[in-house]
Amino acid sequence: MKNLQRLFPMERPHTGIPLSNGNLGALVWGVETLNVTVNQNDLWDHRGGELIDERDDYAGIVEFSQTHGCTPELDNRVHHPECAFKGRPSRLPVGRFDFRFMDGIRPVRAVLDYHTGSLFVTASDGSVIRLISVLKQNILYVIDPAGCIEDVSMHPASEFPKVKAANAARGIADYERIPDGWKICPPEDPEFSVHVQKTEYGYKVYTNGDGDDSAIRSQIAFTQNWWESFFERTAKITTPDGWWNDFFTFSLYKFGAMTCPFGKAGGLQGPWHEEYQECKWSGDFHFNVNVQMIYGPACALGVPEHLLPLFDMIESPAFQANMRHNARALFHVEDVLWQTHAVDDTGVQVGGLGMGGVLDPACGAWTALLYFDYYRYTCDVQFLRDRAWPYIYGIMRGYECMLDPGFNIPVAISAEYASSNRNVNSVAGRNPSYQLAAIRKLAAILIEAAAILGKPERPVWRRILEKVPYFTTASGYDCYAGNDEKRIAVWEGQDLEVCHRHHSHLASVWPFDSLPEHPDSSMEKILANSIDHWIDMGIGKWSEWCIPWAAIIHTRMGLHEAPMQLFNIWKEVFVNEGFATVYLPRMLSLIAHRRHEISLPKADHEIMQMDGTCGFLSAFAEMCAYTRFDKVHLFDGMPEKWPDVRVENLMLPGGGRLFARRGGTPEIRGGNRKIVFA
Repeated sequence: MKNLQRLFPMERPHTGIPLSNGNLGALVWGVETLNVTVNQNDLWDHRGGELIDERDDYAGIVEFSQTHGCTPELDNRVHHPECAFKGRPSRLPVGRFDFRFMDGIRPVRAVLDYHTGSLFVTASDGSVIRLISVLKQNILYVIDPAGCIEDVSMHPASEFPKVKAANAARGIADYERIPDGWKICPPEDPEFSVHVQKTEYGYKVYTNGDGDDSAIRSQIAFTQNWWESFFERTAKITTPDGWWNDFFTFSLYKFGAMTCPFGKAGGLQGPWHEEYQECKWSGDFHFNVNVQMIYGPACALGVPEHLLPLFDMIESPAFQANMRHNARALFHVEDVLWQTHAVDDTGVQVGGLGMGGVLDPACGAWTALLYFDYYRYTCDVQFLRDRAWPYIYGIMRGYECMLDPGFNIPVAISAEYASSNRNVNSVAGRNPSYQLAAIRKLAAILIEAAAILGKPERPVWRRILEKVPYFTTASGYDCYAGNDEKRIAVWEGQDLEVCHRHHSHLASVWPFDSLPEHPDSSMEKILANSIDHWIDMGIGKWSEWCIPWAAIIHTRMGLHEAPMQLFNIWKEVFVNEGFATVYLPRMLSLIAHRRHEISLPKADHEIMQMDGTCGFLSAFAEMCAYTRFDKVHLFDGMPEKWPDVRVENLMLPGGGRLFARRGGTPEIRGGNRKIVFA
């Protein structure tokens, strides 16, 4: 595995190189100076969030929808922004430090050493500076043995016009300068400080009280050993295309840096955020796809423990209390957990409440898959009993409360479809296929888990598998066949009518994998029609995380060539020159997602998101191997033009490790579960 090498100049933060310990994040870039943009996962202004209001119980929502239809008025009905603060919770930008060299010296080359987690920057005079973000403390060391750094300038984010305006609108004062850094004082949250200090070995950047470097050697040694172990334990994929091999390794590194189990859970941008603009979408936790895309590859990559910071956040007292508050408001019961769509690190909705925030229980169901995957891959029965079962059970109880006597879901959403199709005067519908796939999957999981734990089943779970359909269907015209055909619907009566970036109506294929092992001919025909129609709708409105999700669906449907065709477009459109996946297309071409913003200057409008990067890891792994009904399907997503593809150390359910080469004899090493090859 070769190290990542980059040449300066790197002209903006997200063209730089990321370092992190899972909480403190640093983006290293620059032209004439060595710039370090810093941020931290747990820096929030928590004011302005919303919880579901007791006035909007589910029975009332159903009654309103049956009387007035699922019109946009439903959104107004569940939105009561009565908080004194009219903004929304948000992470805050921090700022950057610029390290200036002696006269005539500038940074020219950077090498990221994966095995030590260190970045080595070579200056024009040949001297080398080492940067390393140590674990267990929020300290970034800038080690300068030659003493070529002359000084450092400090640039709090509040000095930049966009942040200054955004903070002023929030009532946050300009950051307070202190001799070695600055303080950020959110009105109702703890003070946050960031510091830079010159030391005998160079400099250190640290936050709050984490500047103790009395054990610097052991801290650095521990960090190096951890990174070496990380790359020894994680999956490796090798293709004939060196760019994709390098991108996989770099993405794996970013995943490890963001989700390190010593850190805190990270949202859309992880621990990294630019200094020149406010945090987009609050830097929050979008649980309707994005969080799951970020954390989803942990088990297959071989590091399920990287899920634990996310679980710790969800199980924190505040997060649990807010989920239970939402459940009581909706259903007047005590044993339900109800997770809304876009939340801060306490589970409070940040994006305003509407049907999209309130009535998407798949936000919890998709997260439940992460909990159950942790058990499936580790075989940790205590985790299943103490952590996974309470969460999955609580989410399922919410679905049970929604069901009518005929086992229908009277009203719910399919993720963000209403905002994609303004021609339809509906914000929700009956029996969304997305939610049907989710409830069936949870029922199957709980039946399996109950048997393992010796717990009683709730009879309703088997009734759900008997009564709830795999999906709902609609009839639509097929111009090639010249007649109407039946295909998976968004919800009852609603065909997929537009290009839609959430592939939610196909969730029975993935992520919920809730279809039978051997569908009958009628279901196979509906599936084929649905995939053809979905493809026909095109990709023009997709964002960066949509393509990895689509690639997994293509792989599981046997469209072997499609995933890499999509990823080759994705590489050009959504991967910048720093190998960061960006939310806006880099140019107006085949994809016009948020087209009015594409032409804005990248220097102060680019948005990096980690869901695309980590979603790629999941997709590339599935393209090599995925498991259904304890059968491994090999290389179903890799193109025929790549006869030599290898996967090593890919983790399977039960803990076994897969080693396989296309055309060779695959091998599973270890594991506690019988798995065969399809």
